[in-house]
Amino acid sequence: MFAGQFAGYWRDGKRVGMDRNALLPDRCFKCDEPADGYRRTVKLTHVPLGTEMMVGAIAYAFAKQAKVEIGLCERHRRSRAVNIALFSLAVLGLSIFVFTQVRATDLVLPLLATAGLIGGVIGLIYAGVGTRLARATRITDTHIWLKGAGEPFLASLPDAPAVGAGGALPTLGQPPAPADPAVEAGVAFRDARNGALAFLVGCIVTAGSYALLPGRYLIAWGAVVYGLIRLVRGLRTYISTPAEHRKMEHALLLVAIVGAGLFAGGWVVTSEVTTQTEANQLDSALTTAGDYQIQGATLFRDVMNRTDAWSAQDSADMRKVASLYGQAADALAVSPAPLEYAWYRDGLVRNYREAVDIATLFSNLTSASNQGSFDSLVARWRTRVNDLNQLQARLDAKPTRSP
Repeated sequence: MFAGQFAGYWRDGKRVGMDRNALLPDRCFKCDEPADGYRRTVKLTHVPLGTEMMVGAIAYAFAKQAKVEIGLCERHRRSRAVNIALFSLAVLGLSIFVFTQVRATDLVLPLLATAGLIGGVIGLIYAGVGTRLARATRITDTHIWLKGAGEPFLASLPDAPAVGAGGALPTLGQPPAPADPAVEAGVAFRDARNGALAFLVGCIVTAGSYALLPGRYLIAWGAVVYGLIRLVRGLRTYISTPAEHRKMEHALLLVAIVGAGLFAGGWVVTSEVTTQTEANQLDSALTTAGDYQIQGATLFRDVMNRTDAWSAQDSADMRKVASLYGQAADALAVSPAPLEYAWYRDGLVRNYREAVDIATLFSNLTSASNQGSFDSLVARWRTRVNDLNQLQARLDAKPTRSP
């Protein structure tokens, strides 16, 4: 019926044709060098272009799917990790430049947002297409056609098999022999380990940017999510292998890597929660202190705008001013504050204490006091107000921390 012995795979131009049950040679899919038993499982989905254009993403819910195991040499095993690492370093370098050198303005922020959107789309396309080992150009119930193989690998494949009546391609009929459990366990462990390392790198980059970059920090979502997906996928395969092929040192290494990542990521989360809690408490204290400060400042202006000679009522009102500013200072002094805003809280406390001292000295004056005493205290009050305005301006100029 069919001429020659069917190997289960063949060259079809720039594509690899294969039976669904076939196992590709133990050679690198890219360069045809020995793969030494290493295989990476690739999940394939194929939707005809016409169908995708007509029904869009819904077509993928009914698309044909398949899995193939592709051999890779040591060099090409590392190439994807190197590409991702270089891309991540480029993004990190650009982020550091933006956060440290670019001043956010009404003009710059939209440009940064646009650049971030374009970069995100490019990154998604690169992650989804640029790093794929192979893609399906056709999937049937019995056969698969792949693109992405290197020319050396394609050249090593046999020619297309003869077809039977009606153009039917030959099939193997029986699935290939199962892979060696020891090899499968080793491959699964390496997959899980590489995922754990990607997760760790993402957490370290996030923690490092949180500690080093002022105002904003970078959350390396790509590395974290990619690492977790690969870790879970590798662990599922690793756990399914026979127990005699699983090693305690493998488990300990994975626990150590993931634990280090959780420690770095947990530090960021804990710091953010603590900072937010302290910020909320400081906001509440600022509101309370602000009410006292407004009352004190209003009463002070009322007293100073009076045209009559200094009276006992003026002194009594100044004691009330001192009391109001004292309550404002006390409300802030007992409030926790994020480390990056402690200077602002402490500056307000000192400023309000100065107002207490000035108002108290005013309350001790009488109508017999010389004009120089009044002028000196008024000058101190104006200096205090200027210091308060500078403190507020410094706060307004400070960038807020955000991811």
